[in-house]
Amino acid sequence: MRIVLTGASGQLGAYLIDRLVAAGHDVSAWSGTEIGQRDGLALVPVDLTDAGATDRALAEANPEVIVHAAAISRADVVFRNPDRGRAVNVGATARLADWSARLGRRLVFISTDMVFDGSRPWNREDDPAEPILAYGRTKRDAEPAVLATPRGLVARISLLFGPSRSGRASSFDRTLAALRGGQPQTFFRDEFRTPLDLATAAEILVRLAESDVSGLIHVAGQERVSRFDLVRRAASATGLDLSLVRANRQSDVVLAEPRPADISLDTSRQAALFPDLRRPTIEEAMGAFGPLAW
Repeated sequence: MRIVLTGASGQLGAYLIDRLVAAGHDVSAWSGTEIGQRDGLALVPVDLTDAGATDRALAEANPEVIVHAAAISRADVVFRNPDRGRAVNVGATARLADWSARLGRRLVFISTDMVFDGSRPWNREDDPAEPILAYGRTKRDAEPAVLATPRGLVARISLLFGPSRSGRASSFDRTLAALRGGQPQTFFRDEFRTPLDLATAAEILVRLAESDVSGLIHVAGQERVSRFDLVRRAASATGLDLSLVRANRQSDVVLAEPRPADISLDTSRQAALFPDLRRPTIEEAMGAFGPLAW
């Protein structure tokens, strides 16, 4: 299939390129401003906030499927620059949804677990999306345009982890590097997610892009853990000093925005769609990445 991948220069995008190319798809890899190559594919800079540039790029690529992973995904950046956050996360998504609806094409939109307020565990697709972060609000507000598209799918992703393949160190890379260098790192013990390794996330998303599944789906790991537990278990799996992984609580830190306490995702629909898919534990995923990944 001809597939446009937005956000191809990002952390998840690099893994998606690998999986899409391996599956034999004809991929057009769109970045924001970055140029260069990923897995032998040239990155195509496209400003998704520019309607004319986006329309021209879509006409040239003529995709059967759009996998829309581009976003301003750092919550602090959206909080500081809400207009830019809405232009990229909401406006650009609506533009892609409109094009997909008019031409009958498939659109897979990468949303987030942060659309939930954190008041309950194991959030389901039909639970109310009431985000408390500005970033979460932009993602929640982008979802209806995709859901109104006949072949649209919103995939809400939980916290992702694993080594960067984008050429830029991720926060996870920096955390492990700091621990390896003997620097203590502190994480919330009362913020819960259902983390998923990047490789498995990419596999699930490619399967979804190839399918006719529409509506809402949660894409996440099988375990509900705190940020502290995630890092501690990842550190243990790579032989790092566990005494350097410290715990605190959200109330110990003055934050610009409140953090949702529990946005773990129920993945019953994902499991029913792909009963053959095995999601690794944190330790298994770290082992699969290999000791040289960091």
